[in-house]
Amino acid sequence: MTEDLAQPRTSTSAAKWLGIALATIVGIPVLLVLVVLVTYGVQRATPEDYPKVAPQTMADRAGARSQESYDVLGFDALLPSGEFNSLSSGYCYPGGLESVADEHVDNAYALSHSWHLADVPESEALPAMRRLRDHLKAEGWDIVSFDSTPSGGNWALRTEREGDGRQVYEWYADGGRFSGGVHAECAYLPTPPTDPYASPDDATTGLTAPTLRPASD
Repeated sequence: MTEDLAQPRTSTSAAKWLGIALATIVGIPVLLVLVVLVTYGVQRATPEDYPKVAPQTMADRAGARSQESYDVLGFDALLPSGEFNSLSSGYCYPGGLESVADEHVDNAYALSHSWHLADVPESEALPAMRRLRDHLKAEGWDIVSFDSTPSGGNWALRTEREGDGRQVYEWYADGGRFSGGVHAECAYLPTPPTDPYASPDDATTGLTAPTLRPASD
């Protein structure tokens, strides 16, 4: 009699724990989805923490950084503003979960200063890049990479520093082309554009890239 009464109770307990286990298995993914949705909503509602900086100010900073690196590289060519020494700007995109939406941040821009030299021999380019790598490292820049392509024909130096963006320098064996680029972090325009069709590309309109001069000048 006692054994007969215990059997249903055992079956009931097993069913209860099975139900709890199933509820847990089903509930955890649902909870995770809710957490992701809430986090995404909070990030979408929070503006990006970019400073407000005028494009001219950003261009001056990028130009000064380019000149400093140009001094260290030791090239003797004078590079005036033009096709091989120019400013550009582009869109800014948020990080985190917001990035999945692939939507740019309104009234924000990312400015770059780029320059190019031709006919730079390997015997000059590689020692110059090593000097620059050591200099930037001493100045607190993180060396993301400094390496060549599998063929060994091209070299690239990539660096970054918190709050200052990135610097990228590349040398190509074909034509001895040496390129440099200072890519600033994103910033908001101090005054939002009134033109509804304005884009971040317009941030450098009317701006002139600084002339890069040899260190001896």
